[in-house]
Order: sequence, then C-alpha cells, then structure tokens
Amino acid sequence: MLVFFIRHGETVDNVAGVYAGVRDSELTNHGLLQAQQLAAYLKKTRPSICTIFASPLQRARRTAEAILDAQNKFPPAEEPFPAAKLDELNNTSLEKTPLLIEQDFGFYEGKPFYARSSDTSQTGKAVHYEKHKQDPGFQDVETKESLAKRGDSFLDEYLIPAVLSSENEDMVFAVVSHGIMLSHLWRRFLLRLPKKSVTVAPEVTAAKGQIILEHLGGYSNTGFLEISLTKQVPSADSAASTTDNIDVPTPLGKVQDSAGASADNSKSPAVMLSDYTVNVLTVNGQEHLKGIKRARGGIGSAKYDEGQKSLDSFFKKTKK
Repeated sequence: MLVFFIRHGETVDNVAGVYAGVRDSELTNHGLLQAQQLAAYLKKTRPSICTIFASPLQRARRTAEAILDAQNKFPPAEEPFPAAKLDELNNTSLEKTPLLIEQDFGFYEGKPFYARSSDTSQTGKAVHYEKHKQDPGFQDVETKESLAKRGDSFLDEYLIPAVLSSENEDMVFAVVSHGIMLSHLWRRFLLRLPKKSVTVAPEVTAAKGQIILEHLGGYSNTGFLEISLTKQVPSADSAASTTDNIDVPTPLGKVQDSAGASADNSKSPAVMLSDYTVNVLTVNGQEHLKGIKRARGGIGSAKYDEGQKSLDSFFKKTKK
C-alpha cells in the first residue's frame, strides 16, 4: 500500500513572496505545468491511485484535479496498456476537506515574508508580532495545537479508515495539501505507528544523509513524500526483526509555537496503525520536474487563466 503526501504547484503568492495561508491564491501557469508533470509521472511510474484527498483551496484542488484527470484518462491507442488495468480507469475519486487547508497566518496573510533582523535572534515575524500584537483587528497566526487537531481529525476521519478498510495491499492514496500543513500532518501520522516500525529506503539516505523522521525538510512545489505501508502478521521473531528500524517519536508534550503559545501534543491518538510498518521511499520527490522550463516574458509566473489558450492551440488545425 502506498500513500503520497503532495504539495500544490507554484502560486501567485509564492512568486510574490507573501504569506498565502488560507488565501485562495491561484496557481501560476508554471504551477499548473508542475501539477500536470507530476500527474503524468505518477500515472506512468506508480500503481493507480484509489482516492485523492485534497484541500479545497484552489492551488491544492487544481493540483489534485490534474492528478485525477491523468489517473482516469484512457491511454492512446498506440500505447501498450495491460488489459488487467482497464477496470482501474475512471475509478480514482477525489475527496476535498477543509481539514487540509494551510495554516491561517491571520494578520500576515498576503503580506511579505519578514526577514530576520541583524540585531536580534528573533525571526522577522516574531519581531513584527511584538510590535503589532496590540493593534486593532490584529489576528494571530493559527497555533500548532490547532494544526495538530486538524491533522488528527483528517487522519481519524479520512486516511486511516481508508487504510484499515482496504481490501488488498495494492491500494494507493494521495493527500494534496500545503507545505506547513503537510509537515504537521506527517508528524501526527508518525504518532499512530508502533515503535521501531519505520524504515527508510537506501536511496533516500544516500541522497539526503541522516534522516530525522519528525523533520524531513520542506516541500517544493509539487514535491511529494512517498511511503509504503505493510500490514504485519505477528510472529515469534517479529520483535527481533525490527531492531534496526528507526524509532517512532513519542508525544513530546508541550511545544512552543511561533508566537510563544504552547501546543499540547502529549495526548495519544485515538486510532492507531498498530499492525503496520512503514518504509519511506521518497522525500520531497521532484523527478517529475526535470527538464521543464518556465515560460519567458513573465508568462510562466502569471496567474493561470482557465479560459486562456496555450500557444500550441493557435497552431492546431481544426478538424473538418
């Protein structure tokens, strides 16, 4: 069983260098191309996806829809296609849930990133927070506690029930969301696993070096985390077979968020994946982006307009 955690394509706010958060920032033309490249790559190199779970914000939704379209697209007649896979076509579903939206940046939504000041160890945002927190109408950033609760709710209501109810081990699920939310979701997912149950593929350690499970690094636009889940059959020597695996983190108690508030992560999750082991296969996968170039003249960075024509469409002959 495979699960993909996927970040959306490039957005207008990404290009502008501002906090997007819950703003419904549009994909750029390049961002849509990234999504389409990812969709084609997954279709060609991975088993068919059963269900895509996505944030309803359009940057994630359009990325998910590109994957959905590719999964359900019938291959050209000239391409070989196994007859056994014909019944998988048009079976991929898309479920949108607000539990997967990005962290709400409150007052900072749509504002530029604040650089660290040279005369303080605080981040630029922390300095700005201290200066403006008493301003009328100031809304603080969504806390880590809130992100953890949303992550747990998504796991309990969507992903884990899908995993536990799967009829076979070949099922594939994809989660399309946002960079910060995906990082928090992954850490909440780790808490559902038994100790010594996670391994990392040699290709990942060769490329990334030592891996800290809770902090796998950021997600590039359309970058993805790929994991495999395997249900274990209990055996007498099962404990010995996992001694070389990476220890799964236990709840860390209270941690500080960016504004100094504490988030209580000490509660054990309600639903566990106690019979499963996990292998981390890809971290921030970007193989699909090799060779693609941004359109010149500002076209690539411009907002994607669903009604606009591609350059190729102007030169295509109309069939009569």
